[in-house]
Amino acid sequence: MDPPPLPVSRIGWDDEKIMRTRRELNTVKSIMKENVQKIMERQGKLDDLVERAQRLEEASDVYVKCAVKIKREMSWKHRAIRYTIIGVSSLSALAGLAYSFL
Repeated sequence: MDPPPLPVSRIGWDDEKIMRTRRELNTVKSIMKENVQKIMERQGKLDDLVERAQRLEEASDVYVKCAVKIKREMSWKHRAIRYTIIGVSSLSALAGLAYSFL
């Protein structure tokens, strides 16, 4: 008695179609590997950017603190100069008035 025939797929796949599908699968697989590699490289670049952004933010915080401190110091210096000028001019005006009454 003969062995029963091998079952035939309903979609009619033969060796040529299977090989073509395997080649396409290998192509897709290699493309996916490249994409994963590119994603990993991009992730590394993004990590570097995040680190640089954090350092820049810290530097900007230091800059703002220094700028506020300098602004405060300059404001006090300007007030001191202004009050000194007002005081000296007031004293000279009083001295002029006192001299005029003598």
